[in-house]
Amino acid sequence: MCPKCNHIKHVPFTCKSRFCNTCGAKYSEDRALNMSAKLLDNEHRHVVFTIAEELRPYFAHDRSLLHCLFEAVADTLFFSFGKRNKAENYTPGFICVLHTFGRDLKWNTHIHVILCTSAVSRYGKWKNFNHINYEGLRKSWQFCLLRLMNSKIQTPEFKCLVDKLYASYNNGFYVNAPPIKRFSAGVVNYILRYAGRPVLAQSRIKNYDGKTVTFTYTPHGSDELVTETVPVFDFIKRLIIHIPDRNFKIIRYFGFYARSHKMHRAYMLRRKKIDSAYLALRKRTLKSWRKRIITSFSHDPLKCSCWAHYELIEIFYPLPYKPKFFSLPDTS
Repeated sequence: MCPKCNHIKHVPFTCKSRFCNTCGAKYSEDRALNMSAKLLDNEHRHVVFTIAEELRPYFAHDRSLLHCLFEAVADTLFFSFGKRNKAENYTPGFICVLHTFGRDLKWNTHIHVILCTSAVSRYGKWKNFNHINYEGLRKSWQFCLLRLMNSKIQTPEFKCLVDKLYASYNNGFYVNAPPIKRFSAGVVNYILRYAGRPVLAQSRIKNYDGKTVTFTYTPHGSDELVTETVPVFDFIKRLIIHIPDRNFKIIRYFGFYARSHKMHRAYMLRRKKIDSAYLALRKRTLKSWRKRIITSFSHDPLKCSCWAHYELIEIFYPLPYKPKFFSLPDTS
């Protein structure tokens, strides 16, 4: 309530869902900050591992196959770094994030990887690897993924498909690895965009008339904005197929970034990490609902039109929950 003009404003609770395109933005921001706090202050690459379109239905029908994507990415990168010097056996550090959606919300499984360009040998020696052999990386990624899937799906039809994919994709599955600058404040937003965002941003929904939903997206390789209108139940179907199974981890750490690595703690203590002061400031800034609204939309939600500030007078809970009732004491 505004103490000056007695205007009452109701503020709803969030739905507490990470999948929600509105409430999920909060969890995406927290996830990106926590991920950034674990990364070394070193050059990194954003690597995208894609698969053939013919393989997508297998991951949609059997969600357990999604683990193969993480395993295949790990095998590919460990092999790529290890073969450069077999005696030293360099181990990289990288974080994998699973995306099951494309820009048009259709099922399109792929892995985003934040890869540290520096690797550590078995003797604790650090070395920088800036060059990436795309041809070898793509073929290794194709071989590792098809090998794992072939061990899970032992049907004649899938074996014929594997032979067909090797013939059609003789250069391997597509892998893109653009470089990223040294980690700084701006790179946190980069991680948030690719590793923490919800399936659909609220701003992309342009219209809803009760029967159809209109949303926009920009296809890959084009700057032209595409507007698509679909029935509401088809729109909901496109969204809910991307909800992960219970306890499924869409973000996983490998190499010296993994806690299970025997030298993880030693590497994290010896090497300089991203500026902790900036992360602490950002976490403190985005801690409260009010500060998040001010940061995102540049207006104070607790400022009344009469320029006074609202004061909390009551917290109301729906009846099914029946918690202990809470209200502020009357100070009048």
